[in-house]
Amino acid sequence: MKTWNMLSVLLVAGAATAATVGEQPEQKTDSCCASDATNAAKTPEGNYLVHANPPAQDEVTGTAAGKVVFGGEKRPEVKELTISEQQEKGCVEGGHTDKTNRSLLIHKDGGIANVVVTIDVDGAELKIPEKPIELDQIACRFEPHILMVPAGVTVEYKNSDAISHNVHTYSTKNPAFNKTIAAGASETQKLEKAESIGVKCDIHPWMSCYLFVSDTPYAAVTARDGSFSIPKLPPGEYNAKLWHETLGKARAKVTIGADGKSEAIEVKMGGEESGGGGGRRRRR
Repeated sequence: MKTWNMLSVLLVAGAATAATVGEQPEQKTDSCCASDATNAAKTPEGNYLVHANPPAQDEVTGTAAGKVVFGGEKRPEVKELTISEQQEKGCVEGGHTDKTNRSLLIHKDGGIANVVVTIDVDGAELKIPEKPIELDQIACRFEPHILMVPAGVTVEYKNSDAISHNVHTYSTKNPAFNKTIAAGASETQKLEKAESIGVKCDIHPWMSCYLFVSDTPYAAVTARDGSFSIPKLPPGEYNAKLWHETLGKARAKVTIGADGKSEAIEVKMGGEESGGGGGRRRRR
């Protein structure tokens, strides 16, 4: 089990697991989507967290913003997914399934995509949408790769492909789900407890994604360049929690001044801390 590591602002999580460390060419995060019909991985991934009781317009609030970057001297080698022509039969008419390995996407400047950043705030409540939130299967990939939903929501596992898929969730707090979903069909599940849930397709073993069930509206998923922004925070000092499917967990301290001003933070994950400093803040 991974443990939380705290350095005042700049943190280091455990080294990347199951990866060969070596020089790595720039990863093409811009083309990680299997279809132009869904741009889920070209922007910060699906975030459906809405305040049930948002701050009043005249209330002083601030924004926690910053960037998550890779902390090692050498980036892990992340190989493309292995997909044979026989395995992808029926996935993409006249084409091939996207083989981008989304488990660790590092931008050319070191920013890490798909890191979930959450901040607990006393009294903050989530709005539960009336309609289910979709997790789709398109061209034999789950879309989006990271789907952030409020605890208490109903998720619709949708199959937009012309072939059958299987949705198999690996949860610890919510009931497990393991059903075959026919082409064009869907199934629903209510998720009551906050946790990160791995999702796979047993028919197409390269298909995977994560459902992040949150109990706080103060949360974000890092963009391609590792940046994130969490607005509407009341003045105070907070511990931001960070989670990544490969690099594990970390924490960072965020301070919102009485005037709503704050300093952007930089968080390192995935390597040993370099240098002797305790971290950096960037003026905003």
